[in-house]
Amino acid sequence: MINNNQIQLLPFARGRELSTLVENKRAFTLDSLELHVYETYKVSEQVPLRFDDIVMINMIQGKKVMHINNIDSFEYLPGEMIVLPASVGMNIDFPEATFGNPTQCTALTVSRERIGKVMDYLNEFYPKVSLSGAWKLDDDQYHLYNTPELADLLDKLFQIMISTNPLKNALADLTFKELMIRLLQTQSLLTLELGNASNTTLDHLKEFVHRHITEKLTLDTLEKVANMSKSSIARMFKQELGVSPMEYVIRQRLVKAKELLMSARSVKEACFGAGFNDVNYFVRLFKSREGITPGAFMLT
Repeated sequence: MINNNQIQLLPFARGRELSTLVENKRAFTLDSLELHVYETYKVSEQVPLRFDDIVMINMIQGKKVMHINNIDSFEYLPGEMIVLPASVGMNIDFPEATFGNPTQCTALTVSRERIGKVMDYLNEFYPKVSLSGAWKLDDDQYHLYNTPELADLLDKLFQIMISTNPLKNALADLTFKELMIRLLQTQSLLTLELGNASNTTLDHLKEFVHRHITEKLTLDTLEKVANMSKSSIARMFKQELGVSPMEYVIRQRLVKAKELLMSARSVKEACFGAGFNDVNYFVRLFKSREGITPGAFMLT
């Protein structure tokens, strides 16, 4: 699957900055944050990499094949993020890298103390309402597709970190806190979809949406199902998942539409089978979210 929420390309190494053709690294360091920009210019295999701090890895250009401990190897493409604890080893293949078309990837390393402060703040002032447990990074949800919000914040943070702005430490701190909140919400959304958040109000609503995806779903409908006020439902979704209830419904319809497009005989069939009632709207929405038309998706 190609994710349309990709990170903007950063300036490539030039002159003396380019010291090797395999995982050439430049580092931009701030308080408790360090941005590593890696570029590879030739086909390579089993390149080892390990970080001493928690790391958020984002693919920007090209393709890698990741081998992480005992996890099955997988292709790693632009628009994807990997979040790993400190000291996790990995080996990386670069099957397509060339000097004319190098890979580019970033690794944002963060101290455990820096992340701990964000978690403490959220758990004290914004504790979870529906999903169980405290706010914390979920090691099981280590491989993500960037959301539009994550991509925008990563772009903003990287531009701050590579800039010469005298206030960049302060600006990066604020942006990083927002990035962490969005990352935690994205992981919570994944946990919910994988069925690991059972016996919660959100899980009950998720199951209802899935069962009634072809029907008209409104906030009034969800209010009755959850036996909660509209404002409480909206606050729960926005705080714990980072999306509104109706945005959640739209995303579930798109997931269903993609499933149907892989087997359906027409775009129209997939449109109505996923609960959309206007083909033109469905086509425009699908292209804006997925980067290709439903018809083109059927051919992939």
